[in-house]
Amino acid sequence: MALIGKIRNNSWLLILSLGLALAAFIIMDMTAPGDMAGGPTSFTIGTVAGEDIDWRDFQRAEDILYSGSGADLFERRDFLWDYFVEKTILNDMAPAMGLGVGEAELEELQFGTNLSPIIRQRFADPMTGQVDRNQLNEFRQGLQMGGLDPGLVRFWRFQQQEIITQRLMDKLGAIVHKGIYTPTFMAEDSERANSTNASIEFVNIPFSVILDGEIEVSDTDIRNYIRDNRRQFERKEETRRLAYVTFDIFPTPEDTMIIREQMNTLRNEFIRTDDDSAFVEMNFGYFDAAYFRDDQLSSAFADRLFTMEPGEVTEPFVADGNYNVLKLVDRKMVPDSVQSRHILRFAETPTQLIEARELIDSLKNLIETGVQTFDSLAVEFGMDATAVDGGDLGFTTPGQMVKPFNDLIFYKAEPGQLYTVTTQFGVHLVEVTDRKFTSDSEGVRFAAIEQPIMPSDETQSMVYDEVLNFMSDNRSLDELRASTDNNPNLFLTTTNFLSRNDFSIQGLGANSTSRDIIRWAFSRSARVGNVSPEIYGFQHPDLYFTEKYVVVALEGIEAAGLPSVSSVRSSVLPLVLNKKKGQRIAADIEGMSLEQISNQYNIAIEQANDFNLGAFFVPGLGDEPAVIGSIRNLSSGQQSNPIIGNSGVFSLRVTNKVDPPVVSVSSQARRQLSNQKRNQVGVRLMESIKEQSDIEDRRYTIY
Repeated sequence: MALIGKIRNNSWLLILSLGLALAAFIIMDMTAPGDMAGGPTSFTIGTVAGEDIDWRDFQRAEDILYSGSGADLFERRDFLWDYFVEKTILNDMAPAMGLGVGEAELEELQFGTNLSPIIRQRFADPMTGQVDRNQLNEFRQGLQMGGLDPGLVRFWRFQQQEIITQRLMDKLGAIVHKGIYTPTFMAEDSERANSTNASIEFVNIPFSVILDGEIEVSDTDIRNYIRDNRRQFERKEETRRLAYVTFDIFPTPEDTMIIREQMNTLRNEFIRTDDDSAFVEMNFGYFDAAYFRDDQLSSAFADRLFTMEPGEVTEPFVADGNYNVLKLVDRKMVPDSVQSRHILRFAETPTQLIEARELIDSLKNLIETGVQTFDSLAVEFGMDATAVDGGDLGFTTPGQMVKPFNDLIFYKAEPGQLYTVTTQFGVHLVEVTDRKFTSDSEGVRFAAIEQPIMPSDETQSMVYDEVLNFMSDNRSLDELRASTDNNPNLFLTTTNFLSRNDFSIQGLGANSTSRDIIRWAFSRSARVGNVSPEIYGFQHPDLYFTEKYVVVALEGIEAAGLPSVSSVRSSVLPLVLNKKKGQRIAADIEGMSLEQISNQYNIAIEQANDFNLGAFFVPGLGDEPAVIGSIRNLSSGQQSNPIIGNSGVFSLRVTNKVDPPVVSVSSQARRQLSNQKRNQVGVRLMESIKEQSDIEDRRYTIY
């Protein structure tokens, strides 16, 4: 803490230093090219096939699609980046291939009978899953008449581009789809495997029979393994690896005591209040209209509530990291199922809502005065699929209906009475016609207030000071390692290799702070072995207090291409060990019978009976394609050579195998094989095109 004291005693010097540093930073930023080796500052976040992707267009699209959305910031930006890349690629390819989307086709995709999947998804009625044609036609009329909100016009224009991109992708996929053909030799080989069943006896010698220490693995062995599996290991861009120390922030006993005292004060007020709803709302609690059975509540809640009388209030208690105070409001028997009927009037706008309520009130009056019957009005005025059945919804169990409707029919409504309720679908006139109490279950209705047990601002500041001292004493990765080795409460975590546009760090999650760390790691100031000058604070995702601080160092940099031996040794070493163990075991058992191998290694001879050679997974054998391949070339009574598999070294003897006398390939079988490949087109085609395209991703220069 001595360092903190010095800083505080010389705060004037700190302010002056910060001012000079800020001025220097501004001058440097004005004169230097973009950071992270990004070149000159511009609004271009990427180039695809020679076409620039502009950050301003990207932002406009993000605002159109996600304004007010709770979608994860980085996930939605990843989605948008993919869209812009694919759109640019397709726009570049389409003219040369004679592909396009005409005005009539676009109109059909937006409003016709062959709607785009984008329209079908965004304009689906949540109740029926079908396209809401009323809403779609309102958009169409608004676009034609010019009465649509400008924001919705922008949305629709962007959506048109999405539809065109999707349609071009479908057409390109159809071309590839039709070009896929299964040659006769492949079809015959597949048919022969699928027509052959076999039974075997086998031994599986696990790699673990040889200790790791008995095998020598050199850097050359690992380098050769990497080269032999180039596709698995090759990196298209530079990557960097981090090491970090986490300082978690927990509430102190004093923090907990203060929260309990606050809850005791609230409890006394809770006892005295006559308006539970207002009190709970003012204190950020919850007061549900539902009655809960004991199996719907945690034991901490149920054990208290079902022993209380209405009006009683619990002492503060801890559950799920919160201090809780509960007030029992009521208890009664809850039906297991309810039969009801309704008349629904759809309403989306405020005007429609007013009109729907007025009409429902009129219908309610007609029924209650005996002028009309419920089912006849439901047939005439109901707007959903139940109208033809007089609005009958049949019997439903709790939770099947949307919550306002569910709470009404299960906890409030009495049979034979009419009620009005508004839901996300519109306004309903509701009548409960029957109830079933099969389990005779009692439910409780309660109000609750809770307070998370979290560290105070003082505690968070205290931990920050400790981390600041730690960082001042540990300015290199070697010093971090030494400090964590000497302190059992601290751990140094090493990440996977990260790309410059990543936003997620192993152990720290996907968030803006992780993104800040990655941006530092790829900045020009970052050097291998150095510790970042910033202490990174991570907020609790729901409660927004700082839950941990992190000190980060840059551990390594890997250039594009194949990785260095040191960077992948820990992950590759077990694979190379198993390969070399397999080679040694195979050499040791060469020429031995199953019985000899069984006796030498004290391993039982196992069986796998009557399995199909076209199977990928054989019960008792597992996922062992090399073993299946060997069986294809053996006849009944023959023993295989040693086979190095995924889980060990196998030796097997075929006890029964009947090959088909003649292999004839039907058109259906050939079609099935082709369709297996065709089904992968939608998933793999664009990724394959991207791999072959000239794409420069410079998002890191902006965010």
